[in-house]
Amino acid sequence: MPREYRTLYSSPLVTVGDVVCSEGCGPGRHEEHCPVASIALVRSGAFVRRDRMGRHVADATRVVFFDPVEPYMVDHPFPGGDRCTTLAFTPATLREAARGARGEHTFDRATLAGSGEMHLLHRELLQAAKLKDGMMLEETALRLLQICTQGERVPALRGAAFERAAALAADAQTLIAESFAERVSLESLAATLGISPFRLCRAFRQATGGTLHQHLMRLRLVTALERLPQYRERLTDLALDLGFSSHSHFSHAFRGYFGRSPAAQLRRL
Repeated sequence: MPREYRTLYSSPLVTVGDVVCSEGCGPGRHEEHCPVASIALVRSGAFVRRDRMGRHVADATRVVFFDPVEPYMVDHPFPGGDRCTTLAFTPATLREAARGARGEHTFDRATLAGSGEMHLLHRELLQAAKLKDGMMLEETALRLLQICTQGERVPALRGAAFERAAALAADAQTLIAESFAERVSLESLAATLGISPFRLCRAFRQATGGTLHQHLMRLRLVTALERLPQYRERLTDLALDLGFSSHSHFSHAFRGYFGRSPAAQLRRL
């Protein structure tokens, strides 16, 4: 079958793949099984999935769920083929995301209508993969999983629940402040705090209104602003010393936050 798969990112928490099916794929003739529970975000084109629940058209407005216990067939009746981004999570993360959401099974439907937030998060995920920004990618992937299983809104917390979330957020901020120039991962932060990455991301967002990645990037960027004069002719060194993957990654983030490039800021000094 003319289908191509490419891994964009892989960690113990999530594996992100790029799947392209050409228009030569044609109708499904054999049952397929997804080896692990995963989510497919359709980027372009469309396909039809057939399973015990019926026929489901998957286009760029839909999110498709694949449960390893459910066999299916896939038809490609539309010209041009299709392209999807797939997200495969660890079983423990899936169970936690589904807890108290939609019942015993993580995916009790075949597809879900996407939303504006989900589509924008999908683009952020792809950008994070391009920049090789592991924390941004993992946090975005977990946010997508949460929306798929629990809805778009993060419930507001009050009283003791908010205090617990705020304490976790403060502990995470302390850890980031100690190591923001190094490689900081969700998995390492969560392990140090003795909680799951999913719970850490949710608690941080509930307590602060932002994400761990946003906090990490702002800390790096404000530090870069302070250090710019010492790195006037060595902006690449500054980028790498502060944990950015490249000069372009640094410049893109700097411009997005401050509204001008590092070089433009240096001209003002």
